[in-house]
Amino acid sequence: MARPKKYTDEDLLELLRQTRSEITEDLTPYLLEKHTGISKTVWRTRMAKEIKQLNHAFNNPYNDSRGINPLPLDNVLTIYGKYKDNEKVLLTKLKSYDIFVNNILKTASKVRGLEVTLQQKESASEQRIQELEEKVDVLKGERDHFEKEYLETIGQSAYREQYRTRETKEPLSLEKKENAEIVDFIGRNSDLFD
Repeated sequence: MARPKKYTDEDLLELLRQTRSEITEDLTPYLLEKHTGISKTVWRTRMAKEIKQLNHAFNNPYNDSRGINPLPLDNVLTIYGKYKDNEKVLLTKLKSYDIFVNNILKTASKVRGLEVTLQQKESASEQRIQELEEKVDVLKGERDHFEKEYLETIGQSAYREQYRTRETKEPLSLEKKENAEIVDFIGRNSDLFD
């Protein structure tokens, strides 16, 4: 015959909720034993699922969108309703609740700070990308200009005789197809360039 249980499941669940409101780190049977005085074996055998569920709910504040149903923590009205006849216990429970809410607010403040920092970094990155894109456009324009100048210079120097026989004294223009072929020094000497 088994010995009667010293704590009901409801008692353990209440202690678990209270401990969750006071401690922000992951709950373990060993930590619960240390905090409540109830054997870690009791926590491990009877409340393992609830401990895992509470840890998961606490570490993932956006879990409602994923359909997870965490164990709800008591609110102020529930605490008052349960302990209104015992002022000392009521004050202890409200203090624990206050600590829990303050821990959540501190975490939210840290998250907000990280969010602002990330937004600033993202904005700075976008600005830097825009500056680099503008610089690339300028460099492409310069490249095209110097390439055209180079090809016209090659055409004028390599084919000076053809340039002199032209009726106009204007430099070769790459706009005309026959001039583009004249200045295609690399194309005409492809055996020199691999």
